Amino acid sequence: MTTFVGRREELSHTRQLLAENRLVTLTGLGGVGKTRLALRTATQVQRSFRDGVRIVELAALREPRLLAQTVVDSLRLTEVSARDSVEAIEDYLRSRHVLLVLDNCEQLLAETARLGVRLLQSAPHLRIIATSRQALGVPGERVLSVSPLPVPAPDEPVAAGSDQRYAALILFADRAATAVPGFEVSPTNLPEVARICQQLEGIPLAIELAAVRLKVLSVSDLADRLDRRLQLLTEGSRITPARHQTLRATIDWSFDLCSPSEQLLWTRVAVFAGSFDLAAATAVCSGDGLDQNSILNGLSGLIDQSIIAREDRDGHVRFRLLETLREYGQDKLRDSHAVPALRDRHLSWFAALMDSAVEDWFGPTEEDVFARLRQEQPNLRAAFEYCLTESGKLSSGLRIAGPAWFLWAFSLAEGRHWLDRLLAVESEPSQEHAWALATRGFVTALQGDHAVAAVSLEDCLVEATDLGDELTVAYGGHIRGMLAYLAGDGEFGVQAMTEALARYTRLGAPAGLVSNLRIGLGLAYIFLEQPEVALEHFESSRTLSESHGERWMLSYAIYGRAFVDFAQGHLEPAERGVRDALRLYQVFPDSLGRAMALDLYAWVCADNHEPERAAFFLGCAQRLWSSLGQQLFGSRSWQVHRERCEESARRDAGNRLFDSSFERGAGLPPEEVLAYALEGRSVPAPVAPSSQRDILTPRETEVAGLVSEGLSNREIAERLVISPRTVATHVENVLVKLGFTSRTSIAAWITARKA
Repeated sequence: MTTFVGRREELSHTRQLLAENRLVTLTGLGGVGKTRLALRTATQVQRSFRDGVRIVELAALREPRLLAQTVVDSLRLTEVSARDSVEAIEDYLRSRHVLLVLDNCEQLLAETARLGVRLLQSAPHLRIIATSRQALGVPGERVLSVSPLPVPAPDEPVAAGSDQRYAALILFADRAATAVPGFEVSPTNLPEVARICQQLEGIPLAIELAAVRLKVLSVSDLADRLDRRLQLLTEGSRITPARHQTLRATIDWSFDLCSPSEQLLWTRVAVFAGSFDLAAATAVCSGDGLDQNSILNGLSGLIDQSIIAREDRDGHVRFRLLETLREYGQDKLRDSHAVPALRDRHLSWFAALMDSAVEDWFGPTEEDVFARLRQEQPNLRAAFEYCLTESGKLSSGLRIAGPAWFLWAFSLAEGRHWLDRLLAVESEPSQEHAWALATRGFVTALQGDHAVAAVSLEDCLVEATDLGDELTVAYGGHIRGMLAYLAGDGEFGVQAMTEALARYTRLGAPAGLVSNLRIGLGLAYIFLEQPEVALEHFESSRTLSESHGERWMLSYAIYGRAFVDFAQGHLEPAERGVRDALRLYQVFPDSLGRAMALDLYAWVCADNHEPERAAFFLGCAQRLWSSLGQQLFGSRSWQVHRERCEESARRDAGNRLFDSSFERGAGLPPEEVLAYALEGRSVPAPVAPSSQRDILTPRETEVAGLVSEGLSNREIAERLVISPRTVATHVENVLVKLGFTSRTSIAAWITARKA
């Protein structure tokens, strides 16, 4: 939102490095402008990357195991499992021309380095700009050290007009004019402006912080105060780099000029990860010297002083402490010995937020609830970490992670990550512990990890029975029944879920759980070849959803009705139903629901004698399933339908046409897939076999043949006496020209041509 000042040479150099190298790391001290330079470069070169630029913000991330998931989120990929997240990223990037900006890598330097190298090796057209306080230290990396902005030398005269020769002075003038409308650098104040920028050594963050102080100080007073303050702090330590001393001193000085209540608020809001809202700030930071009015006024004052950034998101105001200033606030907080009490209040607030989300979920506000929880993801992660590291807090972590079964349905990988970690260190029987075991059973069953799910559910039922906790017994039985029908035992699944439904009814269980159970019963009855009974459960779930004004579980009820129509051979209403379900999946980024619906759409198309569309939607669904876990939950009952669909479509279309359509479906992003499904558009025309033969060069055809023999790039290079890099280029060209995403597809195409 602010003007970009200077950096012409650095921009040119960064663009040149990026043109010649695939990994460019911008290094420098905090506040020097690495992120602004990276983003400006990305803006200038984005037309060179046909598949776009993606920004991965790592400043708030501290958990190494969530690095890949953060990249997944930034790429806007569909849900991926913990085991497959990196592979899913590789699959997405492999044939794409993408620029990835990895911002603030220093907290996870080794992990970011390993991931970056792996992605570069698997995606030949990928390029990366990283920003970090130190280099990643990997082969092929080109490092550009970002220096502070140029300032006049101390002994250099600053005549009129010289301010335009130095970016630091231009930056100061620009930010000062924002703070004090009408401010200009004049011959009178130019020497003092130059002295300020010299004292701040051209560090952009320091200059911006100082410029804001012109609201209350003259330029001369500002220069004098900086001079005394910085000289004192510079002499405090001879081992700290001078620029770090200067930045720290500038923040110290800015902190000292805040009112006592602003200082207190600055240190306390440092407990938040990512952004926060006024309600959270009031609940967590008030008390012990700060009342509610002090919170509101303090936020306003810190925003005016550029300490806190204000963000508008979907009509809601949130606040963010700039990362360098957050680290400073955390240091001050540790010095005050107030960390435990503050983190306790932070944990309590987000535990209460999750309680409220569970209460409000199954209703007209569930979309807002979901959006809120997504915004609070960094804070929820921070709360989990606190529970895992602080004695006596594990039950609170389970209280947050366990009840929100609906949240983990959207993010199976992260749900399992936290549930596994919490349950690994907390074994004391409790209602929270037993419920979390059932939720882990739910998550792992959906991932197709039936063995882990079975153990979790058995432990849950034993523990809940011993505790006399009937609702958790019902929940555990519900999920055990779901697992049973997924594993192929439909009769036991129906029995367990019917018993759970009776308990739910007697206990007045939450409507969301009842609706979910009805969906499970409906699916189980379909596979028991009792579609009429299945329909009763889907309609009951639909009625329940509509009466509560909710839409997520409604999408599954509509999907279930479409499945019944398909099972009864009513293809036209089945197709309408699938489309209706997919429209609702546009509201929620539910990869699981989309995968189920797209698979069913493919089955309908195959029975409708539309083999190309069937292959296309099978490819779309396959991409989603490969990121979620096992295809179709590892359920043989479901997989039989899919196999029959593929056999029918292959028979009608032929192997070459089927494979090409399948690959095109697998290669499209989810948003485009939904457009093809909902708008009834013809699927992208596969490249005809004759034109496929023509578009490959003789050398590419030769390389494709060797790929079909199972040779690696190095083996092909040795056979053809060319470099492995050249082979990689040929293979990539073949994939792009044929519309494929894997070497296996090349092999299948070669085999089909020979047939």
